[in-house]
Amino acid sequence: MMDWSRLRISTGARILWLALGLLLGGPTLVNGIQTGSTADLCFGIGMLLVGVRGFLRPVMFGKAVRMEMDPRTSQVSIGSPMLHGGLSLVIFAALTAGIVIKYVIKG
Repeated sequence: MMDWSRLRISTGARILWLALGLLLGGPTLVNGIQTGSTADLCFGIGMLLVGVRGFLRPVMFGKAVRMEMDPRTSQVSIGSPMLHGGLSLVIFAALTAGIVIKYVIKG
């Protein structure tokens, strides 16, 4: 069961990541549906999932730039490590497939 009380922690970063995923993934996904482009579908899905993953476990930009691990990561994170790992794999596969289809296969 998810602990939704953790939403209050890092709310700004959560909203930023979700907005980023929606702004980059939404139009790309819609374009992929309208044009029948598999590359845009894959990339759009990947970016939407980036937003979802960033919402569930936000990355603090200051910490990321300094390559420091945020000690509150377990306190901030919503969901299990298995969920985050699975999302990361699906994101990687979707974004990679979108790029490969668009730039390598259709060249």
